[in-house]
Amino acid sequence: MSKRILLAATALIGAVLTLNAQSFTEGFFLRGFNRAYQYNPAIVGENDFIGLPQWNFQLVNNVGAGAFLYPAGDILVTGLHSSIPASTFLGNLPENIRFRGDVNATVMSYGFLKGGAFHTIDVNVRAIYGASLPKELFRFLKLGAKDGASELGGMGLGGNLFIELAYGYGRKVNDWLSLGGRVKLLLPMHGAQFDISRLDLTTNQEQLKMSLRGDLYLTNHTTNIHTNDQGFWDLSTLSKKGTTGFLPTGVGVALDLGLLATPAEGLTLSLSVQDIGAVFCYYANRATMGGTATFEGFDDVTYEHLNGEDMKKLLTDTGKEFLNLLRPIGFYGHSWRTQGLNMQANLGVKYEMPFYRRLAVGATGRHIAGAGLPYWEGRGTVEVNPWNWLDITANLGYGTQGAVFGLAAAVKFHHFQLTAGWEDGFGGTLLASRTPIQRNFRTIIVGLTYSL
Repeated sequence: MSKRILLAATALIGAVLTLNAQSFTEGFFLRGFNRAYQYNPAIVGENDFIGLPQWNFQLVNNVGAGAFLYPAGDILVTGLHSSIPASTFLGNLPENIRFRGDVNATVMSYGFLKGGAFHTIDVNVRAIYGASLPKELFRFLKLGAKDGASELGGMGLGGNLFIELAYGYGRKVNDWLSLGGRVKLLLPMHGAQFDISRLDLTTNQEQLKMSLRGDLYLTNHTTNIHTNDQGFWDLSTLSKKGTTGFLPTGVGVALDLGLLATPAEGLTLSLSVQDIGAVFCYYANRATMGGTATFEGFDDVTYEHLNGEDMKKLLTDTGKEFLNLLRPIGFYGHSWRTQGLNMQANLGVKYEMPFYRRLAVGATGRHIAGAGLPYWEGRGTVEVNPWNWLDITANLGYGTQGAVFGLAAAVKFHHFQLTAGWEDGFGGTLLASRTPIQRNFRTIIVGLTYSL
């Protein structure tokens, strides 16, 4: 295999690592934020509203580009470069390299006060995805093995697309306590999961040979996919007439619970848990995959190589090469699998300054469990509402992935409320690909509502 094919594979790994529970921490501090119930369903809205589209993106990764790229004079080289000591490169990698993400596009939301309670309805399109690679793979690429061979396993990647229908109910129990909950119906539409059970590697001074074995699960409503004359997947069945690709491929339920207390004037305490539940998915196609591929010349890869050629062509060539690793061996019909959600617990405290009620300080804590990559953090926050039409909040904290910060603002004009927020880790990104240099936790949200 040519060197540029391996360069593209390295770039693809870096891109994947940059790519949950949908919570917007700053929403707890922004005053009059119409969608604050998404952070804690016990937060009772001040008015009826219609929510226009909102986009929420959350990811967490336990390694960044800084673990793979290193300065060497006036250029950047990868950790596989001969000038980078193995102890330096491997010392920056966790035992399991993981990422996971959750993208939630709110198509429509509606909140209204009735009977002393606040009711909310949301229609979301949601995607959950993730991947993992063992550190041992890069140890082998860097050092090889004493006997020239190594056996790896426990790798995988996959994702699912859902339609989410949610109903929330929040109510003030008395003057200082509110309780709430949201129930979510999850309808999986499409999904794929590839579990690599075994990866055999053999090497010499000139080339690397890989043999793979794994199970692939695909959701679709067509007849089962089969192989063509060359032994590769025949994807033409995906376009056959009479398919029902817009029907759900399973069902799931999730629950959010919340408590909000105001024990003293100006003091607010918040506790909520999100996404308690799971999804039962039907995979119409299950197949065992396997094959062999050979790689050459990967010890002098530089960052300039990754940016110096047409990426589309590189990825196309890489895809063709890796088809040899992914030949179907056997088909086993359909399969059902249960997928857990990334449950998230939130804790918040806010105190409005008695000398200036438009200024508040506080703290939040968050813990996410799931997908083999648990996450926790704590943040200190300041919020200011200088005018009725503008609210700004900023925070700084530390968590599993290092130091984090967040910024958000809500602007009101007429009956509209525009909200935007950003949470991230320190360390910056590579300009060309926006790849985080350090491991981090990131949330981006943009939304618009109309108060009735």
